[in-house]
Amino acid sequence: MNFKYYKTSAIILFILVASVLFGLVSNQIVSIISDYPSLIQINDYIGVFSTIGLTLSSLLFINFIGWKWKIFKWLIDIPNLNGRYKGLLISSYLDTNGNPVEKDCIIEIKQTASAIHIFSYYGDKGANSQSSRAFSVSEELVQEKNGLFQLYYIFTNEPETLLAQLNNHAGTAKFRYFPDIKTLEGDYYNQRKNIGTIKVIFEDSKKLGRLIK
Repeated sequence: MNFKYYKTSAIILFILVASVLFGLVSNQIVSIISDYPSLIQINDYIGVFSTIGLTLSSLLFINFIGWKWKIFKWLIDIPNLNGRYKGLLISSYLDTNGNPVEKDCIIEIKQTASAIHIFSYYGDKGANSQSSRAFSVSEELVQEKNGLFQLYYIFTNEPETLLAQLNNHAGTAKFRYFPDIKTLEGDYYNQRKNIGTIKVIFEDSKKLGRLIK
């Protein structure tokens, strides 16, 4: 867990205040469980009721759940991109008729307050079959001056096993997120020298790990 998306002054204040409050709470809990040797022993071993233990538990809660709530926006204010997005990729690569290749595209995002991971799935437009998949290896959310966020990441793309004519390749992608319409829109570049655009719209909070439902 890291704090790169947290507001620096806010997280420092939170830890300081939490340490004081949880110090008092810890003393009360230890007093209450003093008649239960097994609980005392657990606390001695892993410090679950200690000031550090309670503070860490609160940070873990915020990291996985609380950051999505408005009450914690003063501490961390990034968009919740979790979910499955559906749309279209248009590549600079030309088909046999000289037209830009179009592919159905699914992007699934798994996000916490400290990390974001992107998984994508592609197939020829209308073919109803998956031809390749990709996953991010480095990611970054950056806020623009207008308040909107851009998502940058480096990815590696892998073909489906039956399509040996394709080779694994890497690339970069950049998206702008429009929260009012839950849309990611951007472009990509890969080491095959192809560029293209991708536009996907939020479809479901459930992630399936594949192109076709």
